[in-house]
Amino acid sequence: MRIIKNKKGVIEMMETFMILFVIFILIGFGMYFFYKISSSSGQKTHTDICITQSTGMLSSIVKMPDIQCNGKEAEACIDIAKLAAFSEGIKADKNRRKAIESSVCPKRITVEQAYPYPDLERKSNITNCTRMDLNNPDFPKNCGKWNVFEPATAKNAKASRLISTPVSLYYPTKDEYGIGRLVITLYTTT
Repeated sequence: MRIIKNKKGVIEMMETFMILFVIFILIGFGMYFFYKISSSSGQKTHTDICITQSTGMLSSIVKMPDIQCNGKEAEACIDIAKLAAFSEGIKADKNRRKAIESSVCPKRITVEQAYPYPDLERKSNITNCTRMDLNNPDFPKNCGKWNVFEPATAKNAKASRLISTPVSLYYPTKDEYGIGRLVITLYTTT
């Protein structure tokens, strides 16, 4: 009789451990799914904040006196000579770079020329324009892109989104205007 009671107690104990085991597995799955849902929600919030910040930055860059055209027509006009000096200043000034890089997400800021369009024969050779290109007799057809800011993390990241706005470009060496777009490329680190 005593052996039967022990077997019955062992079986009841095994049943209790099995029930506890199943409960812990269910709790583990619940925690895993909760983590996944909250992680994706956090990523979406980060992306939304990044886009909002970049859109605000897009409108404020155009209105910066450091690169804005002089005169009444300066609504959304970028002076190319000022832009070239400004982008070289950012590359040289570590504090300015840190201020831009400390934002929510890494981003590259460029100005692309849309009209007059750079020569098609040279399109494959088009690199970033510099102040030296302004004095070239073929300017503005010899180059078509100005890198204002390139983050250090762009080498390890992939471009996830482009935000852009049209701008008027002023070429002070020719006293002419062109059409371009200010582009902010957002990166996601992988």
